[in-house]
Amino acid sequence: MSSGVLVIDQAWPLLLNTAVLVAATWTISLPLGSLLGWLLLRTDLPGRRAAIILLGVLLFVPLYLQAAAWQAGFGLQGWAILVFGMPVWLESWTGSIWVHAMAALPWVTLIAGAGFRLVEPELEEQAILDATPRQVFFHVTARSALPAITIAAVWVMILTAGEMTVTDLFGVRTYAEEVYTRMAMGEGPRQSLVSVLPGMLLLAVLVGAAIVAVARIAPRDRPIPMRARWVYRLGRWRVFAVLLTAIVLVILVGIPLGNLLYKAGAVVRMSDDEMVRSWSGWKLVTMVVTSPLRNAREFAWSLALSGSAATAAVAAAIGAAWWSRRGEAATATTVGLAAVALAVPGPLVGLATIALVNRPEVPLLAYLYDRSILAPWLALVIRCFPPAVLILWQAMRTIPREMLDAAAVDGASPAGQLWRIVLPSRLHALGLAWLIAWAVALGDLAASILVVPPGVTTLSIRIFGLLHYGVEDQVAGICLAMTAIFAGIAALAIFLAGRWRKAA
Repeated sequence: MSSGVLVIDQAWPLLLNTAVLVAATWTISLPLGSLLGWLLLRTDLPGRRAAIILLGVLLFVPLYLQAAAWQAGFGLQGWAILVFGMPVWLESWTGSIWVHAMAALPWVTLIAGAGFRLVEPELEEQAILDATPRQVFFHVTARSALPAITIAAVWVMILTAGEMTVTDLFGVRTYAEEVYTRMAMGEGPRQSLVSVLPGMLLLAVLVGAAIVAVARIAPRDRPIPMRARWVYRLGRWRVFAVLLTAIVLVILVGIPLGNLLYKAGAVVRMSDDEMVRSWSGWKLVTMVVTSPLRNAREFAWSLALSGSAATAAVAAAIGAAWWSRRGEAATATTVGLAAVALAVPGPLVGLATIALVNRPEVPLLAYLYDRSILAPWLALVIRCFPPAVLILWQAMRTIPREMLDAAAVDGASPAGQLWRIVLPSRLHALGLAWLIAWAVALGDLAASILVVPPGVTTLSIRIFGLLHYGVEDQVAGICLAMTAIFAGIAALAIFLAGRWRKAA
């Protein structure tokens, strides 16, 4: 009884901290993101397409890179702190809340924007006959988009409560951070799991309740609108909307990127017993270009692990997505498992991997756990499987049944239908699934950091370790190089998504 009480007593502070962090992140990201989603997808705001693409690129940038970009300016050893003598702004709760809110804002904007875009034009056109545009927005458009905003809130809760990158960096104890800290201190996976299990179960209950609430709020039997959407005219508010959007984009992209650019090119020299700070474009280019060479070992491990994990995850996703066409039960099972795997915090994936592979009673597993990349590879496969299977599930469910029936009549087996008809007709979706799985695996930190064997260090782990001492010029150069890689992945993913949409 006493041990159970002790676990509960330890759980409450972690639960409270996690809840406060999620609530504060909601407070910043949900109202602003919902407003931006409406402006970008339902109004005549200029530059909407460019802003949407920019926000889409931000979805691919890992949380540790976003944390590094903000810390380079306003955290420990930040340029603004050193140049202007400002107090450290991003630390403890302030840093955790701000970085999580900025990382969540693009997600909320695009998810809520999708909800605003899927409102039936017929409802709005009928309502506008008897009401003003403002009344139509509050009574029709906003209400119809409420399920999407709720989904965005659930997703932000999952991302915030399940990540340990920012909270560990700024010293805020949450459930995900506690798992990592206990494992880093040498505690066994069973003890770590017991101490955080109450909060994990509560998080699962909250996610389940939110999903049920979304299902009840969302209107049933609603077809996807095919007609052109009614566009809200901003009128005299147009200038204000443009300024607001520009300010948000500068905060999300301009300031963090500027922080890294300044730190990578910063030059400090002594002159008359004083430190003189200046900036060099040549040093900036040198730091970014040479960072892969300076960290060649970490680059190699990251590419090997992420590439192999993405390939294995897509291979498994092909089978799962193809099996989901067998009926409603198979579909519910496939999508449900993907949703659960997507919601599991990264440190918990690491714990599960350790429990599965670290078995001294099985000599082969014990050898592979200590002497190979099996454990981090398996953790990354679990992390990047959900997005891959959801993309391929959507791709395969759009294959006309008549086409497959005709192939079956001609003697094609289910495997033949998959390899000769389905996959060749969905190559763009297949490439998109692999690319996104690769981006998830390449940017993972929370799961892989617990299971990498001695001598193996990925770029995410290397950067995360250096961030605890501030962002110096070499760290900024690595972060800029990684940001360029993820921006390239995002651009290629957007291209493949567009080709898939045209081919479908």
